[in-house]
Amino acid sequence: MDTRDVRYYSSLYGGYWSHDVRDFCYMTNQYFPPDSFIEALTRRLTRLVKSYPSTNWYLSSLAARPLGLTHEELVIANGASELISTISDRFVSRLAVAVPTFDEFVNRAVNQGKSVSSFQLTGELHLDVDEFARFVLESGANAALLINPNNPTGLSTSKADVLRFLDTLHGLDLVIVDESFIDFVDVDPHPSIMPHLSDYPNVIVLKSLSKTYGIPGLRLGYAASANQGRIAELRTHLPIWGINSLAQFYLETIEEYRQEFIESCAEVRRATRLLHDGLRDDVPYLDPRPTHANFVFSRVADDLTSTELTTRLFEQSRILINDCGRKRGLDGRYVRMASRTAEENAQLVEALADLARSGVVLGAASAAGGAQR
Repeated sequence: MDTRDVRYYSSLYGGYWSHDVRDFCYMTNQYFPPDSFIEALTRRLTRLVKSYPSTNWYLSSLAARPLGLTHEELVIANGASELISTISDRFVSRLAVAVPTFDEFVNRAVNQGKSVSSFQLTGELHLDVDEFARFVLESGANAALLINPNNPTGLSTSKADVLRFLDTLHGLDLVIVDESFIDFVDVDPHPSIMPHLSDYPNVIVLKSLSKTYGIPGLRLGYAASANQGRIAELRTHLPIWGINSLAQFYLETIEEYRQEFIESCAEVRRATRLLHDGLRDDVPYLDPRPTHANFVFSRVADDLTSTELTTRLFEQSRILINDCGRKRGLDGRYVRMASRTAEENAQLVEALADLARSGVVLGAASAAGGAQR
């Protein structure tokens, strides 16, 4: 019998296919890529495994072309995490971040001996770009980070607000705009600043392809900038064969599935809405917050901690959700749940509701008054 606890499995950060674990931690598009792409990849698997991939400039050109860019304006890497580390190492001395945020940016900077200035989000954790820009300028930071939509909150910032933020910080050395979840945002105008890249040479737009394209195992992410010298410097600090041949095949063929991708994002939005509504209606000890991403950020009732909830859920159902209790800028009462398929999300809601019905979550019967609805 497997006696390893939730802390052990959380420390693996993936690889759950060989374990009896249901993963609602990591946020990927479960509706993409389509079966036809997987079948095409499978038919070429032997040749791909036995072949060297191309060098970075060529692979970057494949990713850049659909965006109307060239390899001089975009660099592809083995996941966005590789670029986070390289960008921080090469261009950051003091980083200003609004917390809570994706901790990898802060962790890389701290591990590299850089300084970090944290701007605390308050209330419902929406970002006030004017207050944050003022903080950046007063902090002495040479670089600022804006994640849109934010992780872990799932809240997006409007295009007008992002552009105003960039205008205010036009003299800063570097502004990193992470758009890893932006394809799930369904508002008009769409908040991506990619069409405005040439107007802001101090900006790097970062994107993980794992989240929206459902390919975390292929490890692809890119950085784009109008500053071609900065892109060239990033490329010189990446391995010559950092992208494997399976990922290259993906870059070569994925545009053939553009319509399927658009439809998959719509399915993700639908599944995420169902997850949010199920948590709101059926789980009395959770207060799910609005989201524009493929996950739901929730506050747990006052008589329960996020660690207690994640532990009990795993013990009861072998389900992993993200314990945000130790994230910078949060107290110990927040969790994040990745949205998978609508059917899987219903199973997650049922497992969480069952904790209350069975009494495993103590005090859950009266927790609706504790959760801030």
